[in-house]
Amino acid sequence: MINFDNNFFFSKSGLDFNNDNIFKKNLKLAKNKSDELLREFSNGKNQILDSFTGKYQGKIREIKKTIDHKDKKKVVIGLGGSSSGAKALSFFIKDEVVYFDNLDLDYFKSFFLKNKIEEYFFFIISKSGDTFETLALLNLLIYEANKKENYNIFESMVIITENKESILKSYSLKKKIKFIEHNSQIGGRFSILSETGMIPFVKFDLKVEDGSEKFIQFLDQDSQLSPTNNAAIIYTCLKQLKLNIYCNLIYNYRLKHFSYWFHQLHAESLGKNKFGMTPFTSICPKDHHSMMQLYLGGPKDKFFNLFSPPDEVFYENFSNEGFKNIENYSPNGLIETQFKSVIEVFYEKKIPHRVIKITDHKNPLNLIELFSYFLLETILLGKMMGINPYDQPEVQLIKKKIFNN
Repeated sequence: MINFDNNFFFSKSGLDFNNDNIFKKNLKLAKNKSDELLREFSNGKNQILDSFTGKYQGKIREIKKTIDHKDKKKVVIGLGGSSSGAKALSFFIKDEVVYFDNLDLDYFKSFFLKNKIEEYFFFIISKSGDTFETLALLNLLIYEANKKENYNIFESMVIITENKESILKSYSLKKKIKFIEHNSQIGGRFSILSETGMIPFVKFDLKVEDGSEKFIQFLDQDSQLSPTNNAAIIYTCLKQLKLNIYCNLIYNYRLKHFSYWFHQLHAESLGKNKFGMTPFTSICPKDHHSMMQLYLGGPKDKFFNLFSPPDEVFYENFSNEGFKNIENYSPNGLIETQFKSVIEVFYEKKIPHRVIKITDHKNPLNLIELFSYFLLETILLGKMMGINPYDQPEVQLIKKKIFNN
């Protein structure tokens, strides 16, 4: 499972916040905001935290039983938070779901030239029900379906949107498509543990609450896994070091799409009032040979999460070919040594970082834990900064331009 190592921030060789009055002040602020969040939850006023619970997950499991996807292969059509969390989970568990999450007409057309549309079951997801890219893809999907005789694509489709007047909701009624309500109180980027993120995994038997519920309890605990303590650390770094970039160093490739999910969560929640660190993903050790020079020798304006290498053993050892610089290690040991060496150099250069260690890497609950943790940390950071972490007002400016043209 996941564990955080925040020792850099409480070590003489790191930033040593132990006697830092600014950190103590920020920790008190973080605890106050955590108390607010817990009161919202206990008063039934935070559906995001509700989605962490066994009660909420039990309802989702009951909804899944009503979906007859006929053992077909699955396609998800949705933009941003309507698909990014599910895509991260699919990639992690190696579930071959197809995602149309961009208005990429070339890819869309090529897919249906190579694949039989009648072999797929479609999940159409849009919180508002009016997301124009999603509607465009649905329109083209129907265009492709109409090429087939005696084929009713609407029998192999589920629409997930809010239960209110919208183009998508009206269309589901018109065509008698199965409708599942998108929780109106949970925005797309916060929806991974809700119906939006979990319904596409119709046959995936996972007790999500076993990985999520405990993080609500961590809010008021003194633990390295506490989003409260960690939010205070990050906030202190922001104030004192003027950081601009938030970088995930990924040593397990299966976390790639999780990090991309985090991009939206962090950027859309906190990029307001002229504040915001730019989220970034580095795949390692590949990026040791491209980006690491910048990380070590460039401006010290970055905060790093270092995600540990996988603990699965794919190769026991290297063969004896005389490659002396690698054959003294096991394949896993080589990656682990690279990982540890970066941590040592980050200490030497006093680069702000924390280490996120994962055991039993192939267990999907690891990803549920990461989703849960980062949702809470992001909400707390927004509250500490005095901004609303749940909206995205500037995005509407582009939408207005599009529909005025």
